[in-house]
Amino acid sequence: MANDKLQNTNNGFTVVELMLSIGILAILFALTTINLGRLPSSSAQSATIDVLISDIRAQQTQAMAGNIDFGIHFDSTSYTLTPSNFVVDLDPGISFSNVTFLGGDLNFSAGSGETTSGAFSIVNDQINQTTVVNINKYGATY
Repeated sequence: MANDKLQNTNNGFTVVELMLSIGILAILFALTTINLGRLPSSSAQSATIDVLISDIRAQQTQAMAGNIDFGIHFDSTSYTLTPSNFVVDLDPGISFSNVTFLGGDLNFSAGSGETTSGAFSIVNDQINQTTVVNINKYGATY
């Protein structure tokens, strides 16, 4: 009987402990939801940059392998691969700005694949993010 008096019969959590746990979980959920809302817009910009860099490399490779110039013409919400005149539209909310190539044209010379150095910015209006892409005369992007 002496052991029965020493044994604690109160099992479970108090209301304060439950409220504190629920509060912490609510804060974590709110922070996660806010950050996940920006993810699709950010990934759209990254995908746009990846596709564009790939197209730049392909145009340079074709110029090096062929006997005609290849290039890309930049518009505000699209770019055109030349000489095929294939137009690539950017995702909504994404645009080009500050294109420093003469006439908005990035041209690769036949045989060598060289170009003039320049830069352009890709702007994502949805998350207010701007990425600057520089291209040197050898077509390297940085």
